[in-house]
Amino acid sequence: MLSRRNLLKTGLYLTGFAAFTPALSRALLPSQNSDNTVFYKLSLLLTGRTQLSQLLSQRALTCLAKEDSDFPVKLTRLIQAMNAANITRADQLNGHRIMSVTETGDTVKKIISAWYLGFTGTPLPLRATDNTRFVTYTDAMMYAPTSDATVIPTYSRGQTNYWVRPPVTILTD
Repeated sequence: MLSRRNLLKTGLYLTGFAAFTPALSRALLPSQNSDNTVFYKLSLLLTGRTQLSQLLSQRALTCLAKEDSDFPVKLTRLIQAMNAANITRADQLNGHRIMSVTETGDTVKKIISAWYLGFTGTPLPLRATDNTRFVTYTDAMMYAPTSDATVIPTYSRGQTNYWVRPPVTILTD
């Protein structure tokens, strides 16, 4: 009979084995030609970044595909259009025909929104349900431009009850 203790030990052993076995870990990574890799490379181009989180990329792609079942097809069409137009930087899309075509332009906007806002879909205020799906909170790119002055909401700027004492000057707030 399998006891609870033996079950937990077995689970720990298997977790440790999977974490420390490189071959098994590599098998879990997406292949070079997968949708995840293509989406990641496209996200790098659209955001103008040199590096993004692979995990968040996969999560964003999953959320976008759940929101719109045709998203993988739209993604392929966008990539084909960008390749045909020889787009290699995001700023080349400004005023480009790709952005004025509804399908490709909306696809670009959805991808960028997922990275900058940290969610996909459209939140409906005062509703219990909507099509919004969570991608990330703290790593949403909308916080980056003001990161020197803005603390990500809900994070304390100091120790517990820091708001009890008013700041000495505005510079120390």
